[in-house]
Amino acid sequence: MTVELDKSHLQIQKAVRDFVKGEFKKEVIEELVEGNAFPEAIWKKAAELGFIGIHFPEAYAGAGLGVLENALIAEELCRGDSSVGCCLGRAGYGAELLLRFGTEPQKAAWLPKVADGSVLCAAAFTEPGLGNDIARSRTTAVKAGDGWVINGTKSFVVNAGPQAGCCIVLARTDAEAAEPSRGLSTFLVESDRAGVRVADVGKKLGCRLMPIGEVCFDQVRVPLDHLVGGENRGYDQVASFLNESRILAAAQALGMAQGAFERSFAYVKQREQFGTKIIDFQVTRHKVAEMATKIEAARLLTYQAARSFDAKKGKSDARLSAMAKLYAGRTAVEVCDEAIQLLGGYGYIQDYEVERFFRDAKMIELFDGSRGTQKNAIADDLVKRGMR
Repeated sequence: MTVELDKSHLQIQKAVRDFVKGEFKKEVIEELVEGNAFPEAIWKKAAELGFIGIHFPEAYAGAGLGVLENALIAEELCRGDSSVGCCLGRAGYGAELLLRFGTEPQKAAWLPKVADGSVLCAAAFTEPGLGNDIARSRTTAVKAGDGWVINGTKSFVVNAGPQAGCCIVLARTDAEAAEPSRGLSTFLVESDRAGVRVADVGKKLGCRLMPIGEVCFDQVRVPLDHLVGGENRGYDQVASFLNESRILAAAQALGMAQGAFERSFAYVKQREQFGTKIIDFQVTRHKVAEMATKIEAARLLTYQAARSFDAKKGKSDARLSAMAKLYAGRTAVEVCDEAIQLLGGYGYIQDYEVERFFRDAKMIELFDGSRGTQKNAIADDLVKRGMR
């Protein structure tokens, strides 16, 4: 496994870097950060250039490319700016459930809208007090006549805001299932359905531009054809989605680490202390060497996970995805923390950006499962398949 990319991949990277250079204006981002506002104008432009849903088939307004290409875009966006990049990379969060398991009408109705920047897609899995234990979800979906009636509350719903067009909801359809995870299904629920209420989760440590809310479903009726995939197969579908999404999270973490590293490296090369450039102190050189090594290791693991997913045509390696997410997430937090140390007091100042990269990196480390969740997934796979 090497980190080398082919010509098409390099062209994608260059296109995103050019986009970042032209659109990620410091004064614009500062205004967004000050108002904790979703970067709607930048999102629309990114969609116009095909950066949203590049892994969707061409029939659904995508480019028919893979998870690796999607990861390369996410990495470059978060390298340019952690907060804006995180929003753009997660614009279609949950849409992969439609892509992998949805019916043709479901795909045709929503994937093009996500890809062209008409709507965000949201995903509602966990609930208050459940955390990662989504197998015990209490939200219910009951058949009633020609539809389903959904009741319950979901927490930490990414993209739950005014730009969301639809939400993929995990709900219990079999209360008598022998195992809690066997009685869950996923549903497509339009955001403007009667009975859907959204409340913002409040002030966050990081990813403050991204709408994250609590969504209440009160007697929400959806047609029978809004079931995504097979009935009572929801848990497996969500698990498969999270394996794919963890690769994206790893790529975003990788971009944040690279962005923070570049900002701090530029600073130590020009800053003098006691008449000497900071970069000329051995302790500084060792720090940047360690940071660069961690980033490169995270890049290798992330690209390998993406390539594996594409080679297996969506049948992802849960262990590899979890390893990439675990290592890249930890690397982002550690590198961003070290970047603040290298800038000293300036690292604590908003204008120098690395403090925000640090806060966003900590948030991305929690997306799609915390460190403990990734370790459990890795250990479970090791026990199941053996040490190979």
